[in-house]
Amino acid sequence: MREHTFTSLDIALENLRRKPFRTFCMTAFVALLAFVLSGGSLLAFSLLNGISSMSQRLGAEALLVPKGYERKVEGALLRGEPSAFYLDGDLAQKLMRVEGIAQASPQLFIATMDSSHCAFPVQLIGYVPESDFVIAPWLKKQLPSGLRDGEVVIGNSIEAKPGVKLRFFATDYLVKAQLERTGMGFDTTVFFNMKTARDTLKEYAKYSGARIPDLESAVSVITVDLAGGADPTEFARNIRGRFRQEGAEVILTKSLISNVAKGLNALLTLIAVLALILWALAVGVLAILFAVTLNERKREFGIFRALGSTRKKLVYIVLSESAVVSLGGAVTGIALLCALAFSFAPLIGLTVEMPYLQPSVATTAFLLGLCLAVSFLTGALASAYSAANIGKLATSAILKEGE
Repeated sequence: MREHTFTSLDIALENLRRKPFRTFCMTAFVALLAFVLSGGSLLAFSLLNGISSMSQRLGAEALLVPKGYERKVEGALLRGEPSAFYLDGDLAQKLMRVEGIAQASPQLFIATMDSSHCAFPVQLIGYVPESDFVIAPWLKKQLPSGLRDGEVVIGNSIEAKPGVKLRFFATDYLVKAQLERTGMGFDTTVFFNMKTARDTLKEYAKYSGARIPDLESAVSVITVDLAGGADPTEFARNIRGRFRQEGAEVILTKSLISNVAKGLNALLTLIAVLALILWALAVGVLAILFAVTLNERKREFGIFRALGSTRKKLVYIVLSESAVVSLGGAVTGIALLCALAFSFAPLIGLTVEMPYLQPSVATTAFLLGLCLAVSFLTGALASAYSAANIGKLATSAILKEGE
């Protein structure tokens, strides 16, 4: 019968199996570290992607909106919060003729209701395909032929497929396409052309009882691109001065993105600090646990030496235990993070109240692999000092310490 030779890994696994509570505690600590590192990294990259997507999708330099509704506009664009607000049609025409504007296009915002008249509460946005330079360009990717009357394009987070019909108020609309994920409020928005939007606005006024200045020409937002050389700040000052009494306000998209970026920078700094603190804490706690554990096992290692094991063999045993604990904890933490992050991505995006767009599969895999490596090496680093210490102790000293 062939004699079995126990390797360092075999002995390490048996040692871990004999002390389940100790093994669980160390593995759980590494899992917590991996969860926080991978979660923080994925959150950071998703928010950065969201900001990038936002700057690309908000192609206008300025938005002309009703005074007092600036927050509503931001909520609709960034988070898809259903809102309805309107500029008088005559005022809208005046605004679009202001000096310094290179191109301008109106949009109509309608908020559906949580009732039997609507499929679900959602933001509806009507646009003019012929003049629009914000929505139309990226809708063409999914719908090159454009939107006909009675047709809609839906955001990525809306649970419907092209070919089905959605009811809003008293009308069913045919879904022609679904957009790619943007990480913005557009993911929960329904888009249609302005003629269809006008018809829908009349139904909205009927069912909601809202008083709208002019059903035939009222608009919610005017997207504006400035003429070359025009100063956005001066343009905003001019609009506010001339149209203050008529109730018009300006949102500069550069300022909007800048404000979101400031909040993002503060959040990312907090994530980085917490991750660094946790990493240092993990190294310290795991180092103490390994040191205490090995101190209690001096007699065990003394017996190994007496049976002929070399100091190098003892070091390999300790490092093997560390490797198994670290790898098990890192894989567990990242697996748990993946289960939560990918299952509740839309909810996470709503919770952070910022543009949130998860990175590509390749980028995500790279991030998780990097966090796995860092978590694994953290456990190895924490055990290195104790392993070296065990290797240096003489057999007689170990035996004497254990008696």
